Amino acid sequence: MPRKVHVVINPAAGEAQPILHILNKVFQAAGAECDISVTKASGDAERFARQAVESGFDVVAAYGGDGTVMEVARGLFGTSVPLAILPGGTANMMSIELGIPGKLEEAAEIAADANSPTRWVDAGMVNEKTFLLRVGVGFEARTVANADRQMKDRWSWLAYIISGAKALKDSPKVEYHLTFDNQEFELETTTCQVCNAGIMGTPGVTPVKNINISDGLLDLIVLRESALTALISQVSSFVENAAEDDLFHHWQAKSITIDATPSQPVHVDGEAGWKTPLEIKVMPRAVRVLIAKSAGETQ
Repeated sequence: MPRKVHVVINPAAGEAQPILHILNKVFQAAGAECDISVTKASGDAERFARQAVESGFDVVAAYGGDGTVMEVARGLFGTSVPLAILPGGTANMMSIELGIPGKLEEAAEIAADANSPTRWVDAGMVNEKTFLLRVGVGFEARTVANADRQMKDRWSWLAYIISGAKALKDSPKVEYHLTFDNQEFELETTTCQVCNAGIMGTPGVTPVKNINISDGLLDLIVLRESALTALISQVSSFVENAAEDDLFHHWQAKSITIDATPSQPVHVDGEAGWKTPLEIKVMPRAVRVLIAKSAGETQ
């Protein structure tokens, strides 16, 4: 039986390229069958993924950015049908995290190959909304909110750097109340984040070491108060020479609550619009993802 792949395409994502031509070429060469759905509104990708599972497809692929990947993954929760990631967004952090090629043709070959290995990855849930990458609070959330579609279209990933410069001016230190593993902490800072994945957009670049998307834990990372002044005054030299422990507090837990005074903006996997307080928990082994054979992992 030929491999049956359903591809969910977000036509608004990333740069223009001949998506259908590339997919048709790859799947025909692999002897695989490919069906296509195109999203028009939020929620379409999750619905298409659920329908594909019910229809008996072997793989459901997501073409788009990290938001599209999350929606398709949500439609696969509770099943063993694997997700294939076809990077088509601005940052594509999930594909970078898992070592999936950024070139569409190479990523599609993974989806079409019945011998591609898979990896179970965790997800997180914050206030009943699921995420794969991270939840950012304060400064980080303002950075995401300021980098609108027009800015991304013009500057690509540089939009986040430009937006971050503005967000830093608008992010005073506030008091955070953190609770996890029966511990409570009161800290003053401008930002914190809860990470499921570690990659920040460039291979090998993470805020702290040893963040593992498959370990059944979330990583709570808080910018140290002592690091803030140095970051503002001499960003490049400070970051280059500072040790990880000089920059961040870092804890791991299965459930975390975050509150702030005053209440702070929140982004979930790059989508803005929430505010503290937050209740966050890990969802171990939430979705199977197809990965490159060079990763060597089959679960």
